[in-house]
Amino acid sequence: MSVLENTPADRADELPVTPIHLFLVADEDAARDRIGQVLAEAGQEPEAVITDRGALAEREIDETYVVIVSCDIDRPTEVTVLRKLSRAARGAAIIVVSPRVTATAVRRTLDAGADALVFEPEIFQTLVPTLRAVESGQSVVPRHLRAGVERPYLSHREQQVLNLVCEGLTNAEIAESLFLAESTIKSHMASIFTKFGVHSRKEAVAVYLDLNAAAPAEPDSSLELELEGLRA
Repeated sequence: MSVLENTPADRADELPVTPIHLFLVADEDAARDRIGQVLAEAGQEPEAVITDRGALAEREIDETYVVIVSCDIDRPTEVTVLRKLSRAARGAAIIVVSPRVTATAVRRTLDAGADALVFEPEIFQTLVPTLRAVESGQSVVPRHLRAGVERPYLSHREQQVLNLVCEGLTNAEIAESLFLAESTIKSHMASIFTKFGVHSRKEAVAVYLDLNAAAPAEPDSSLELELEGLRA
């Protein structure tokens, strides 16, 4: 477990020792039971267990809450779900419990609004310490994947290629547009897949949308619409 951020010392006396409210969001029985068992053994039974992820938006919730969310963060569709949950959480801290993921997925997890990531097979050792850290205003990821916190860097050419992919162009059309060989475009796409930790153009587009949505600058609205269309 690696702590990424610390709350300033002058705020330490403002932080609660235990969460005021704890919610568990899990739509699968097995994950819900395992997480519930860990929390119960630690005397941290959740105030509410939510099986329908969309129902979180209907709850009265604010920054005094900690929300534990079970999802597979290596799946782009789950990242989208996590981002929606983050908006619905209205400032609450979010701990994601996921199957083991790639290093790239760690960055996507934080960009989507999570404060911490715990691997499901390790929850008996890591969930409660992570909960304590998040209560103290810290962000936590598995230590051996902390390098994945860095945002993936795309070269100028890779960004050009990916923007054209987002517009729906094929490799051949991109090659013609950029006056390059199609084999060069394929090489750029292979590099993008590796950096994003994905295996398809659709997944690459989904990750690109996630990164743009989390960037400080506002993404181009027409590009976001194109990306949303490809994800549908």
